[in-house]
Amino acid sequence: MMMQITQRERLLSIGLAVAIGAWALYALAVRPACDRIRTLQRIIPEKQTQLQDLQAKSAQYTALRNDFVQRRANLASQDPNFQLPPFLETKIERHKLARHVVTMEPDHRQIQPDYSEVVVTIELHDVSLKQLVDFLSDVETSTSIVRIGSLHIRKNPHNEALLDSTVGVYSPLLSRSALASRAAQ
Repeated sequence: MMMQITQRERLLSIGLAVAIGAWALYALAVRPACDRIRTLQRIIPEKQTQLQDLQAKSAQYTALRNDFVQRRANLASQDPNFQLPPFLETKIERHKLARHVVTMEPDHRQIQPDYSEVVVTIELHDVSLKQLVDFLSDVETSTSIVRIGSLHIRKNPHNEALLDSTVGVYSPLLSRSALASRAAQ
């Protein structure tokens, strides 16, 4: 048995059903979509910034890796008989610093199994600024793979125009096995 409803009640119930359907559509579809759009509008710029940072770090890593490969190749191409102390003695003689050398101490540091450094610490007394700068420039600009790792300068206590200095000079070395594997490539 079906219940008889008036035209007005039927329209009212249809209107109510449409209102409930519209509210359900809004609650289940439109509102979550709007919330998701707001979330994406907030997150996308953050992710783009992270992507740019990652791209910059990737480019930096690639440059460092290429620099490392180039340095290894340069190191492998250096004369295997190169020795830092005689090299520095030649530079000291060239710049007339032999009488100013107080100590010259070589040291060998094993950093990795296939990589080490020779470090020579030179203590100089009574040198002019020009002599010191010329010596350091000559060492740094040589074709050998050598770098100034440390430099301590102080005024000479007896003559204000002269300096006392301690210079640490570094030269990297690849082991014979690393050089042999480089030659095989």
